[in-house]
Amino acid sequence: MNEAEKWDRVAGNYQDVFLLGLNEYNFSLLCFWKENGMLPPGARVLDIGCGVGKYGTYLAELGCDVTLTDISGEMLRRAVENMARYRTPWAVYCCDFDEATGKEPVFAGGFDLVISTMSPAVHDAATVRKMSALSRGWCFLARFRSWEQPFRDKLMREIGAAPLRDLTDLEGDVSSMIRAVGEAGYAPLVRTVDYCWADRRTPEQMADYLRRRYFEDEAEAERLRDAALETARRLCGPDGRVDDAVNTRVAWIYWNTEGKT
Repeated sequence: MNEAEKWDRVAGNYQDVFLLGLNEYNFSLLCFWKENGMLPPGARVLDIGCGVGKYGTYLAELGCDVTLTDISGEMLRRAVENMARYRTPWAVYCCDFDEATGKEPVFAGGFDLVISTMSPAVHDAATVRKMSALSRGWCFLARFRSWEQPFRDKLMREIGAAPLRDLTDLEGDVSSMIRAVGEAGYAPLVRTVDYCWADRRTPEQMADYLRRRYFEDEAEAERLRDAALETARRLCGPDGRVDDAVNTRVAWIYWNTEGKT
């Protein structure tokens, strides 16, 4: 399974989150961009690794001209559906950012703000330079600094499985990105914020979530999914749902491309 297929597979999870609407964290991030002069009236914004276009819709609501890129065709298909009701300018472009040159027509003219939130698309000094070259103002990265998901982990332990995605060195990833911005020639600013939420799911929804996100071995996937369903049914509350709480801290890393060091 290649990288695009991996993200195609979990697009439904991201759509489910999008449908929950604007939350406190999303609102605080939009306020941060506005209050720090990153979104001038009619701003052009590029979202690298946009997923299903969640921030694209929020920015379109503010009157921004939005360009969305992602490696996943399924993510972008959903992004097009989510953006369809907006009459402000917007565009989508499917690409692997590592392979993009930055000279593609969709990037012409530059952007006031270039963002990449929780995406591996921008991951080293080379991709930071490419990202920065597309901005005539600000660049912004959001990375998880810590992650706790106790119910998920309890359920995975009980069925004898372990999450495939490594969340153990998030602090190292943040430090690496701060260094990458410096290596690219810019002065990174950093703010750390809390981001906590809880997904209430039926046992079936919880089992399907784990199946899509973690059980990549097809020979074992259905067995693990059935075991997860049985365990979730045993652990669910009186309302027949489980409370999958997530407690995180997020690093906001941002820099002005006019202020090269």
